[in-house]
Amino acid sequence: MLTEPITYLQRCLQIPSTNPLDGEENVAAYVYDLLTSHGVKTDWIEVSPKRVCLVATIEAGATAVHPKTIGFSGHLDTVPVKISEWTKDPFGGAIEDGRIYGRGASDMKSGVMAMVSMMIELNQHDDLPNHLKLLITSDEENGMTGARHLTDRGDADDLDALLITEPTSGYLGYAQKGVVGVEISCTGKSAHSSSPQLGQNAIDDLYRVIREIKSDRFTITDHSHPELGPVVASITSITGGEGPNVIPSRASFYMDIRTIPGFGREQVLQALEAVNQRLSQQDETFSMEVTIIKDIPSCETDRDDPFLQIVAETMESIRKQPTQRVAIPGGTDGAMFSQAARNFPIAVASFHDFRLAHQIDESIPLSEYAETIELCKRLALKTYV
Repeated sequence: MLTEPITYLQRCLQIPSTNPLDGEENVAAYVYDLLTSHGVKTDWIEVSPKRVCLVATIEAGATAVHPKTIGFSGHLDTVPVKISEWTKDPFGGAIEDGRIYGRGASDMKSGVMAMVSMMIELNQHDDLPNHLKLLITSDEENGMTGARHLTDRGDADDLDALLITEPTSGYLGYAQKGVVGVEISCTGKSAHSSSPQLGQNAIDDLYRVIREIKSDRFTITDHSHPELGPVVASITSITGGEGPNVIPSRASFYMDIRTIPGFGREQVLQALEAVNQRLSQQDETFSMEVTIIKDIPSCETDRDDPFLQIVAETMESIRKQPTQRVAIPGGTDGAMFSQAARNFPIAVASFHDFRLAHQIDESIPLSEYAETIELCKRLALKTYV
């Protein structure tokens, strides 16, 4: 019975969709043709060149009483791959000793094709108790622009609940940190390095900003979440200077800030404005500019939400062991879908092993793939109050 879903996953792994090189267009075309050839209504949504999302829907049966709209979601892009380091073909979809290999086997073509397999099978049912909606996104590994686009279009506004089948090794994710990426720039005045008094050194000014951020006065990392932990801020790159004998007129650094529920973009900007005001009071010629490069919100579903309880119980019925609920330090498309016009619970869960995500010779046991398909089917067929 698992033969066709395995074939679907193999073919999906054989189509490169690395981000940013390949994009998702080719693999999305395969999934689109697969769904539509099995009668599943599917919309092709081009976000930008080579960036494609799919939205597939199945209506509840005519006899369904108070059907809910249950959402399922995953992304088709993968991180890049250095082929020379692999012992397997990263785009071969080889199966050995019950494992399937390929870039995206864990993160997360297996999760996507588990949901696709579920949609194909359940489209043959005449008595579905729920409406089903599958949101397949692009560009999750970079900026989550696909999920943002679908959210802006309103594709998630009718959901009653959402399952994202990222690899979680059987854990159930209910909260995740966000990301605010900022570029902080200082503008000075160029001059010959033999006469620095005629210019204003932007690198010196930027150093003052860094020193302020590293001081006890910059308190954003004092904020913490009981499960996600504290806000984390890291300076990850720095640029500046026009030449070895020129006083630099501009310098900048990039800071990656991992945010938590209740502390996001607005609070980060307020903290940086306070830095700007302190340094401007010390030197009226000081100039600092803050540009938001990345803004991915944090999100959290009540860990006692009824849908999370149903997901946990369903996972336990499949694995025959307790399901642990966890906060996720990384990000998922749930961050964007949490900004939909309608509030709904978001669960991040599958049985796929996250430890091999993004790794050399990425793979999963096919048994985990079968378990994740079963999880999706049971949640789709559940009658919700």
